[in-house]
Amino acid sequence: MAEEKAKSGAPAGEEKGEGADKKPAKKPLNKKIIIIAAILAADLGIMAGLGFFIVGRLKGNTVDPDAASKHEQEEAEKAEKEKKHQLTKIGMVLPKPLPFTVNIGGGTASHYLKCSIQLEWDGVEAAGGGEGGPALDATGTEIVKRMPKITDIIINILSSQSYEELLRPSGKQKMKEAIVTEINAILPDLVPDEKAKKGKQEGPAPTGKLRNAFFTEFIVQ
Repeated sequence: MAEEKAKSGAPAGEEKGEGADKKPAKKPLNKKIIIIAAILAADLGIMAGLGFFIVGRLKGNTVDPDAASKHEQEEAEKAEKEKKHQLTKIGMVLPKPLPFTVNIGGGTASHYLKCSIQLEWDGVEAAGGGEGGPALDATGTEIVKRMPKITDIIINILSSQSYEELLRPSGKQKMKEAIVTEINAILPDLVPDEKAKKGKQEGPAPTGKLRNAFFTEFIVQ
């Protein structure tokens, strides 16, 4: 009996001793938590970078009111200079003014208007001019081709004026504006030549349209 107890007790003691020497195993870190933390850190970094980018762009796009006002003033001055330049610039004209004599209405007496009108346009001097002046460019050629129609337009405008209107400066100005507008309506748009296309031509490119009509003679009786 004692031997059996001894035999049966030895393994029990050994098992107890082995159990006492062993340490509890460490639990491995949860991989999901690590992945989520990495994703959150990346998102925070992207959002921070995007925030800095937006703030930088907003600062860069801030308009200085003084600079904007100065720019507007410079543009207005530039436009005014260009307008004055166009007013003082001498364009191409016909070799001779166009003479007209028309009856006009107004009051009880009959009146008539005798005048000469010159047409002006932006153009380039063509080669081959003679005693009558420089040769006509493309716009001048188109005007001459349509001269019967242009003459009819001018006669209708002149004869539709009253005696009182012709005596006022504003009446003359209205006639000139009407002549330019109605003649331009029948003139074709000019196709830019090679110099204009390449930007080698000095001054504005011809448009094929009149820019002015003026009287060289004006008599109302």
